[in-house]
Amino acid sequence: MEGQSYARMPRVKIRELRDDYARFELRDTDASIANALRRVMIAEVPTIAIDLVEIEVNSSVLNDEFIAHRLGLIPLTSDRAMSMRFSRDCDACDGDGQCEFCSVEFHLMAVCRNDETQDVTSSDLISSDHTVVPVDYSESAASIDASDGISGNKKGGITIVKLRKGQEVKLRAIARKGIGKDHAKWSPAATVTFMYEPEIHINEDLMESLTLEEKKEWVESSPTPVFEIDQVTQQNQIVM
Repeated sequence: MEGQSYARMPRVKIRELRDDYARFELRDTDASIANALRRVMIAEVPTIAIDLVEIEVNSSVLNDEFIAHRLGLIPLTSDRAMSMRFSRDCDACDGDGQCEFCSVEFHLMAVCRNDETQDVTSSDLISSDHTVVPVDYSESAASIDASDGISGNKKGGITIVKLRKGQEVKLRAIARKGIGKDHAKWSPAATVTFMYEPEIHINEDLMESLTLEEKKEWVESSPTPVFEIDQVTQQNQIVM
């Protein structure tokens, strides 16, 4: 068939998949497709991040701009990103952040009333949408008293600022949908890389001529754990 040499039918096999890590195998294609996937993962996948911060009270050692920048880099759960609208395309609001279609509102209020340094972390952020929260958010870790804004010190989360006695932070933040091409805070991945993996074929006839001791030496000769000996068949095999 004409043009058959340019046809690509890539295959994907998941090797490892966790909440914060994925490793997969891409076959029957070339480096241009792998690199295209890498670039799309970094810059084209929409996520949700804090984009607007209104600070009402800030008596901490950090200025307003510094705190706003730190808030923008806090990763948020983005399961809802695909159903949200981009704020620039939303016709249901005027961009004030109070729109259920294109934004999520956060509030933070913290006051230090004792002599110990108090950490204000991402777990202190109160979201208007329970599906959009800081990635490391845990209800059991957050001990927030909404009545006076006092929060516990020993909790998880990303540190935003540290307060000393008498210092206070009170703010409102708006999270919006975006992509990494617009700003790195919307990039869903810390890093995406790819590498070539060799195809290894074991000469079974030659392996049959080796003794068990020689097979063990051959396995141990590899600087990385590529091969192992099957304890049942006593045959060399590739570590998966």
